[in-house]
Amino acid sequence: MFTHIFLWTMLILPWFFLLFLDTKRVKSFIPGGLVSALLLTIVFQLYQRYHLVEVVQTIFPLTNTTPFVYGLYIVLPTIFLYFTFGNFWIYITINTISDAVFSFGIMNLYEYFGIYKMDDSIHIIIFITCIICASLIYLFQKWQYIDPYK
Repeated sequence: MFTHIFLWTMLILPWFFLLFLDTKRVKSFIPGGLVSALLLTIVFQLYQRYHLVEVVQTIFPLTNTTPFVYGLYIVLPTIFLYFTFGNFWIYITINTISDAVFSFGIMNLYEYFGIYKMDDSIHIIIFITCIICASLIYLFQKWQYIDPYK
């Protein structure tokens, strides 16, 4: 029961953080967050296909993707882009730190809660995948960015 409450919270709660930011500017970074969700959905498909990470608990209607992908992992890249866009090195530094915390810390917490099942050696693969995804998100944002104040 606690796990399902946690999963629903991670789907819904992060969206409220965007309310405290400039709406006009946030709208220009949402596409980067959506690309993040697309990339992570593909990554989860690959993890399942190659038996690297098994999603044990999720919420309806999701099957092999956790709700974090459509909550936290859309909002976080949007916020990172909101504050760092235009300076790739600050963006990638913040992302590398958050990816390390996620890969080596939070993933263990998810496993403890019974959300994931994975081998201990997978953490470095997840970390590298996250950094590659972060770079692709930034490149996409750079390509499609339109200044909301012009």
